[in-house]
Amino acid sequence: MCPIGKEPVEDDGGRTVYKGKTIGFCCPGCIGKFNAWDESKKDEFVSMSMMSGQPGMHDEHEKMTDSKDVNESDSVQYLFNTCAVSGKELGSMGDPIVKSYDGREVKFCCKMCVPRFEKNLEASFAKLDQKIIESQLPLYPMANCVVSNEEFGGDMGDPIDLVYNNRLVRLCCKMCKSDFKDNPKKFIDKLDAAVIAQQSEHYPLTTCPISGEELGSMGGAINVVYAGRLVKFCCAMCVPKFEADPMPTIEKIDAAWTELHGNSDQGHQDMDNHGKPGHHGG
Repeated sequence: MCPIGKEPVEDDGGRTVYKGKTIGFCCPGCIGKFNAWDESKKDEFVSMSMMSGQPGMHDEHEKMTDSKDVNESDSVQYLFNTCAVSGKELGSMGDPIVKSYDGREVKFCCKMCVPRFEKNLEASFAKLDQKIIESQLPLYPMANCVVSNEEFGGDMGDPIDLVYNNRLVRLCCKMCKSDFKDNPKKFIDKLDAAVIAQQSEHYPLTTCPISGEELGSMGGAINVVYAGRLVKFCCAMCVPKFEADPMPTIEKIDAAWTELHGNSDQGHQDMDNHGKPGHHGG
């Protein structure tokens, strides 16, 4: 795992040698950032990589704490109501087990699933990221790269699907991946604006999912983007209630989209803001 980009090491991502250890990266742009680290941070990375037995991985997946130790404000919320390992519904075997891996919350149905997930963290997170991609891809609002504005396909080939803070981001090439990581907030804000523009036109609810009040009855609706979905609220007071337990609302939104548009994949393809089916390759 690349120590900077927190992505799998790529063959063409570049290498550097530190105290006799070869370190791989996801893209060449990460090499200079690693070299800028102080010696103690580099030593810590090498030590953690050797302990985990996975070259290129450092403490991004080494912070493992029980739910009582997790500061929710510091963790990216888990996006599913099923166990990350067994697929069973959370709560079906008692209170879910909640753990955090460098700021990424993961939930399990029982304690037995935790060591199975941690046995190969890189593979486990790759599987979880793929599930996130499949969940958010039908709603993805852009047919072009959020960084370069290049259209997907053609000479650029299939887009690169990146999961950043549990959010799908589609890019045209590895160079744009490096640019994205230099200023992710800028491009997430741009992606959020595209989600709002696209999904507002076909938004399936007329009432606030928290209060039940008619949208617009208390002034302009409050727009929030979560897991690639637009959620509209009657007022700012409802947003913290949503953020405390977002999944019931997300399930309500998804069910409303399906009811309004039929099959979710086809329905969301019809929403593409370019007036043509969404790009689902890659």
